[in-house]
Amino acid sequence: MLFTLNAFGNYTDSFIVKVGEHRISVSAPKKKAEVVSIIIENLTLDKIISELKTKEKVLKRFVLKPQGKEVIQVDYSKIKKLYYVPIAPPFEAVELKFGKKYYEIPPKE
Repeated sequence: MLFTLNAFGNYTDSFIVKVGEHRISVSAPKKKAEVVSIIIENLTLDKIISELKTKEKVLKRFVLKPQGKEVIQVDYSKIKKLYYVPIAPPFEAVELKFGKKYYEIPPKE
């Protein structure tokens, strides 16, 4: 039981992206790692069509169910910048940056 709690409670090498009604918040790892988990949580009651992408290509396109979660492993060794982009409903792209402990992206006005 303790092992399970530690496994789910310790996301030091993970990005945690929480998508709310009017903003997106990100908790980021302190240091860059070669392989990183990205946990995306939909806190809304709407389905969200999303993608993880670099400037050059889309790495993964997926659908977040209402109140759902997606966990994706990304090999960061050849990636310079990575973005989470909610496509529908649309929201601005969020760059996933190492070293920034917590940050929020409000909607454009």
